[in-house]
Amino acid sequence: MKHIDLSDDAFRHVHVGASEVSALFDANPWVTRFELWHRKAGNIATPDFGGDERVEWGIRLEPVIIEAACQRWGYTLRDGPKKLTNGKGLGGHPDAYAICPERGPGILETKTVDWLVCKGWGDEPPLHYLLQGNTYSGLDKVAWFDLIVLVGGNELRRFQYDFRPKLFDEAERRTVEFWESVKAGTPPAADYARDLDPIKAVYQAQGEAVIDLTGDNHAPDAAARYLRAKAIIKGAEAEAEAAEAELRDKLGDAAAAIVEGFTVKATPVAATPDKEITPDMVGQMIRGRKGYRRLYVKEKA
Repeated sequence: MKHIDLSDDAFRHVHVGASEVSALFDANPWVTRFELWHRKAGNIATPDFGGDERVEWGIRLEPVIIEAACQRWGYTLRDGPKKLTNGKGLGGHPDAYAICPERGPGILETKTVDWLVCKGWGDEPPLHYLLQGNTYSGLDKVAWFDLIVLVGGNELRRFQYDFRPKLFDEAERRTVEFWESVKAGTPPAADYARDLDPIKAVYQAQGEAVIDLTGDNHAPDAAARYLRAKAIIKGAEAEAEAAEAELRDKLGDAAAAIVEGFTVKATPVAATPDKEITPDMVGQMIRGRKGYRRLYVKEKA
């Protein structure tokens, strides 16, 4: 496959990335097909994950994980382009181009996951990771990809896969259809259970029109569900506050209480004093916070 010399932002704008292609299979846990469409159409911004601790440490640990994989399983690294593209709007940049002693050239992808998350995978990583690795294999025209997963910061696991050409062909086909829809200005339907934030971003500007939805059978149902859910939330919050008040009253100034079937305790949170800031802002204060007791309630197993 081709490689292309564009800035990272410019490259992302004109490509469905290997980590994004799972959205076209409705298998991406972070981005829907609707949100991806509006990102690539330029209607909403792609999130900046620079401040995300998980992303940061995943990047920081990537070379360490790759080095450990090479030592443990005998990979050697090979040269490859920074970015791969099929020339039709599908592309990406693998974590490492590698050579396996038994299988020859392939792709290494690294992941860092919590132990509980990995336990929830079952026998293998989720589909969106497999689609990502398979896409890189197809773009690089190699026969395999391996996922090297650091679990809980102290356990290295390897998942080995052969390249699946039919799956890659389907990813290419869906990507072509995706870009054709962007060019035509025909977005996919939103997933209302997941797309509230992108919908709010797309329609952030306030217009002057009043539209007639009297013929829309779904609009009254949505309005009724909205009010019903809000009422449930409000009622639940009031019930929780009343229950908290009762527990706090019964607990008094005690640190914990023996309650049949439950753990109930209050944890002190220290106060913070007022603090003067920067010399050029003398006289201004960052207001402190009073100390308080955080109620903790957990049902016993």
